[in-house]
Amino acid sequence: MLKKWMAACAIFLLAVTGTMQYAEAASFKDMKKNSSSLYVEVNYLADLDIISGYPDGQFKPNEPIAKKHIAAMLVKALELPMTDLVDPGYKDVPKTHPYYNEIAAAYKAGLFSKAANFKPESSISRAFMARLMSKAFQLKVQNKADYMPSYSDVARNSDFYTDIMRVSTNNVATGYPNGTFKPNQLITRAHFAAFLTRAMTARTMNIMPDADYTYYYTDGSSTYRYDHEGKEENGLDYWRITNETEYEDIPRLGFVQDSSYYGEGYDDWAHFDQYIPHPFVVTQIHHHDDIGPVGYGNGWITSTNGKKTVRGTEYRDVLVVESYFPWSKETVIEYYAKDIGLIQRVDSLGNELYGLVKRVKK
Repeated sequence: MLKKWMAACAIFLLAVTGTMQYAEAASFKDMKKNSSSLYVEVNYLADLDIISGYPDGQFKPNEPIAKKHIAAMLVKALELPMTDLVDPGYKDVPKTHPYYNEIAAAYKAGLFSKAANFKPESSISRAFMARLMSKAFQLKVQNKADYMPSYSDVARNSDFYTDIMRVSTNNVATGYPNGTFKPNQLITRAHFAAFLTRAMTARTMNIMPDADYTYYYTDGSSTYRYDHEGKEENGLDYWRITNETEYEDIPRLGFVQDSSYYGEGYDDWAHFDQYIPHPFVVTQIHHHDDIGPVGYGNGWITSTNGKKTVRGTEYRDVLVVESYFPWSKETVIEYYAKDIGLIQRVDSLGNELYGLVKRVKK
């Protein structure tokens, strides 16, 4: 039964992926999926051949990253042309430099400014990273109302204030628990990989179910009908769920999405049963005890623009969320379609646990 299954799984937020990959892709010796916080971002770039590890099989996530490597990664990520290059004129990057083409391509794209030297072996600060991501992906400040970030070490008159707000409100970079952003701190290989992945995948997308339709789902044994009831004072948009196969007492399910998060909650639960930060980016989902799911486990957004076919219908712009439950060693993947909502839930082998059968226009 729907409710029983959700309770058994401790109602954890589920993960999204666009290309169903359940194995550890790059398998770096020093990064493990369930213990390395930036695993999913690093492997996203590794799968695209934008970043690689060392000959000994390690990624060395805490090592500093050089500007020459940053330029090369941005060229790959943005697919910048390597022809008709403009000589940036950096004294320390002659045309014989091994990374000249990549640095010149990034310069031509406006990612790096005119200067006497480029300092290709140096690293960059978190503030400069914010500026790079803002330029490269044309990020705009998302209006998050009461959720707008405020950092004690980033003044409004700072040259990097707007760039830091751009990456912060798009979930590309966040601050620290003590309320700081640490703008002058140099970034590591793992941190740059995380910032780049999130900037590449940042999406503002509606995954709320459409109130103009009646939804029908199946768990393989029963068919469930979802009828829209309306929004209430708590901000949740409620749907009534009916098991059309056999009687089942199912609480109403409420949905909410705003500029900061997507959430679901049953009437008889005190917390959201699912909580996914918005804008959506490929990253690990962290728990929020005050509003997040009541279960514990590991969750990741693995794609924000996937494709998925369910019962002969191909969906694009699919959000994919993956969850791992350590106590049962089970992995569950959920797929959400733009402007439709949940279309399928599967196990680690791709077997359907719950799926959309049809939607009927009212």
